Amino acid sequence: MKTIVYTTALIGAMSISGCAPQNEGLSQQQLHRFAQQLDLTFRVNDNLSAKDCSETLGGGQCFSGELVLRSPLPFESNNWAIYFSNTKPIQSDSSDAFDITHINGDLHALTPTKNFTGFEADASLEIPFKGTFWSISQTDATPNYFIVSGELEPEIIQSTQEQVNTSTEEAYLPFVAEFKRPEQYKRSEQDNSPLADAEHLYQYYQNLQASTAAESQPRIIPKPAQSNWTGDTMSLDKGLQLPADFLSSALGKLFSLESLPLSQTGLLVQLNQDDDIAKQGYQLDIGDTIQLRYRDTAGQFYGLITLAGLYDPDSNSLPKGQIQDQPRYDFRGVHLDVARNFHSKTFIEKLLDQMALLKLNKLHLHLADDEGWRLEIPGLPELTDIGGYRCFDLTERRCLQPQLGSGPFKDTSVNGYLSVTEYQQLLQYAAERHIEIIPSLDMPGHSRAAIKSMEVRYQRLMAEGKTEQAQRYRLVEPEDKTVYSSVQYYNDNTLNPCIDSTYRFVEKVLSEVQAMHQAVGVPIQRYHIGADETEGAWVDSPACQALMQQQGINEADKLTGYFIEKVTATVAGMGVTAGAWSDGLSHVDAQKLPEQIHANVWGTLYWDGAKTAHQMANTGWDVVLSIPDVLYFDFPYSAHPDEPGYYWATRSTDSFQVFQFMPDNLPVHAEIWRDRMGNAFRVEDNTPLQDDARAYGIQGQLWSETLRLDSQVSYMLFPRLHALAERAWHKADWELAYTAGQSYGPDTNYFDQAHRQQQLADWQGFAGTLVTGYLPLLTQQELMFRLPPPGAVIEHGVLSIALPWPHLEAEYRTHNGKWQTYKAPVETDTPINVRTRLPGTDKVSRAFFLNNDSK
Repeated sequence: MKTIVYTTALIGAMSISGCAPQNEGLSQQQLHRFAQQLDLTFRVNDNLSAKDCSETLGGGQCFSGELVLRSPLPFESNNWAIYFSNTKPIQSDSSDAFDITHINGDLHALTPTKNFTGFEADASLEIPFKGTFWSISQTDATPNYFIVSGELEPEIIQSTQEQVNTSTEEAYLPFVAEFKRPEQYKRSEQDNSPLADAEHLYQYYQNLQASTAAESQPRIIPKPAQSNWTGDTMSLDKGLQLPADFLSSALGKLFSLESLPLSQTGLLVQLNQDDDIAKQGYQLDIGDTIQLRYRDTAGQFYGLITLAGLYDPDSNSLPKGQIQDQPRYDFRGVHLDVARNFHSKTFIEKLLDQMALLKLNKLHLHLADDEGWRLEIPGLPELTDIGGYRCFDLTERRCLQPQLGSGPFKDTSVNGYLSVTEYQQLLQYAAERHIEIIPSLDMPGHSRAAIKSMEVRYQRLMAEGKTEQAQRYRLVEPEDKTVYSSVQYYNDNTLNPCIDSTYRFVEKVLSEVQAMHQAVGVPIQRYHIGADETEGAWVDSPACQALMQQQGINEADKLTGYFIEKVTATVAGMGVTAGAWSDGLSHVDAQKLPEQIHANVWGTLYWDGAKTAHQMANTGWDVVLSIPDVLYFDFPYSAHPDEPGYYWATRSTDSFQVFQFMPDNLPVHAEIWRDRMGNAFRVEDNTPLQDDARAYGIQGQLWSETLRLDSQVSYMLFPRLHALAERAWHKADWELAYTAGQSYGPDTNYFDQAHRQQQLADWQGFAGTLVTGYLPLLTQQELMFRLPPPGAVIEHGVLSIALPWPHLEAEYRTHNGKWQTYKAPVETDTPINVRTRLPGTDKVSRAFFLNNDSK
């Protein structure tokens, strides 16, 4: 067993920059042909019993796997290296013919040793390895392995490229072997999460059926605070008339209004401003006339969206009745990460449209992280010229190193950035839809893209003899010899809070971002500094040792608080509210921060997340709940290895879990949820909320490490975003009120059967509305969304199917047969595939395969 040395010392030997061995006659054509024909397989063998693990990586927890290489034709050259990403660093390998070397972050290199004798035709070469922690999902692997040789252009290994299923339009990695055995899809002996296969989902969906029917009254998403319907309808045979200025506004451009029968001679919607209406609220009366009352333009906007949502195109009518509505929370947010993998301006605009229709009003735009800087900053072109791109240049003079399966080339969709003009266009687009964009450029941790970009600037200016300019924004202290590893396994990703150039850089960036907002009349209101995950840095920094002595700071990790104090003061001095993640804010003295602080709480509930939320709300901060147990939308929908996403906090977050979230009572979820291993937990409310303290809002997080395509982001967001909107806008009658000091666990029963049945009836109404009214709109907009697969069992030769939502269709087929619509249990004596379909569309779910064990 060879232990992997975690160092960058080998970079020079494997670099494309000229230090590699001579090419020994290998041509570009030969390299290309080999990359096209090489069959590479990534396989996880065992998460439960791997031994000989590094105590410094994963605390001794590791998994065993293997890479399998097979070439259909002989290939004898040994002058090459295969580079690949693996987010769980490989600790050791057991191959005599190959070495695996960790470079930085998730980047690895596979190189032949002196014992490598070449590829024989159709012979497989296996490379067993041990990886950090566990690997239980297909998306733990990454695509775009590539091969390099000397000065030749890199070649992507074709078998490792991402593919898209033609039926479901879902992306997948064909080179990742199936996860069939429990030791492959369970992370440890303590993992009791059930595999979400067809049989498990059959029982799960049965348990979501309500004993009472869902309400039959008209419904939209999110549900209004109060509504009263007469049962009659108003015909719109003559059309509906809106003022001309609305038809040319953002509201008029939203696709939902295109279905309304608008007419210059139709029934006029009477609009009236009323200061007695709540902020962002409205009152809508539909009778012989239509009257909309509102306090502010946001309320007017939301009232018209509701009107459009109530329209029934089949009968060309509106229901008669009255709505009195206002939001539950002022802050109803979505976090979108375009830093790890870039996502297009076009997609962001489509997301903003959907947010507006769902009455979500904050877009937390994560624009910079270790893997990319995505916003042009005037005067600092290297931030985007270098930091906006990943490619194969280990010296990082042209781009950042490849990470997250980005591959060797710059011209790929995961690369790119927003120009000043594009960002300003997004600001205006959002403002027209009453959405505030909150920019976030993560610091002091997660700052590798900035650090490497500014180092290229430093080198350029030093070469020009401009020493003072070069030093001005340099983010490296050469004398800092600290050895550390970040959560994502970088050893060079943290700004030094003890050097003046760090703060000059921060102030430069902030001033430019503020100027962008001001130039288009959309003032910046909140700025998120990040301030998370910095542990281990600065220990051997001379500048920090001097500063700590001067400030009386006795531990290096407390420098995070020092940085936050300085930067939040700078932000507040701009008239802007500073935001940060809760782990960074836990390092600070609240008395040293500005009075108004935006705190995203992301601790899991089974690891004292409720305590943190209560502490920060009691401090008087604007607490935005960002709980990973339910609000991380980059996590899988269900506990199945084919479902994409990270799973460090939970194995499954489906739309029902988001729907059943009770944000005003965090401890209660210990009764109804499980921890990340599928085990019960307790929450002792020993830090109760004070009488006047509550959450300021909730936010759904979408991190993009595993999401390279816009369609993948869309799949992970929708329809969970609809459930988020429901909870952010509407407080349901079934939610259990918070009782200070009350503790919860699997043996308590405060959320009793009566509450559960009320919840399920509400859920059935919500899910039915989702299927008939909102998912078809996503198909019209060509936005990807997840359609959940059915639950199914074959018992005594009879196939029975359970559907996750009302109004979906189920389909089944025998092997290679035609798909048939399921209407009732079916007798069968063969294996069966099952899937769901959105009625009237080509949209289908992932299919399950069921063996017929009754034969």
